[in-house]
Amino acid sequence: MKKIISMFLCMLLVGTILSCAAVATRLDKVEKNIIKENLPPDAPTVTAPIEVQRGKFFNVKVITTDPEGDDVYYKFDINGHDFGWRGPFPSGVEHTEKNLKLIVPAGTYVLGVQAKDIHEAESEWTYVEIVVKARSRGIEGINGLMFIKFLENHPNMFPLLRLLLVM
Repeated sequence: MKKIISMFLCMLLVGTILSCAAVATRLDKVEKNIIKENLPPDAPTVTAPIEVQRGKFFNVKVITTDPEGDDVYYKFDINGHDFGWRGPFPSGVEHTEKNLKLIVPAGTYVLGVQAKDIHEAESEWTYVEIVVKARSRGIEGINGLMFIKFLENHPNMFPLLRLLLVM
C-alpha cells in the first residue's frame, strides 16, 4: 500500500512539474509575441538666431531624446514651407542644420521643428520666431571706406555712377 501511495505521489509530483513547465513555456511565447509600444521622441529643443538677414545663410541647433534610445529624424518648417525630414541622428546628441536661407520679404516668421524616431513615432512640434531683416544697401565696413576714397580720388566718376544707379 505504501508503494502504491508513493508511486501515486511521485506521478502527481511529476505531472505537476510537467504542467508548470508547459505553462511557463506558453507564457514565454506570449511574452515574446507582445508588441511593445513605441513611444515618440520628446519635443525638440531648438536654438535659432532671433534675427537673420534676408538671403543670408544661418544655422539652427536641435536636440531631442527618444525614450527607447532610437535614432531620430528632424523636420523643419518655416511658415508652411516644409524642408522635409533630415537624418537619422543619434538620440540625445545635438544636431546643427547648416546653411538654411530665407529669401522672403522682411518680417517675422515661425520656424517649426518636429522629431520622429526610426519607427515613425512623431513628437510634438517646437516653434520659435525668427525676424528676417532686409539686406542693407548702404556702404558699410572697410569696403565702403575704400569706395568712398576711390570716389574722392576720381571725382569725375561720381556723376557717371549716379547715372548708372538711377537706370
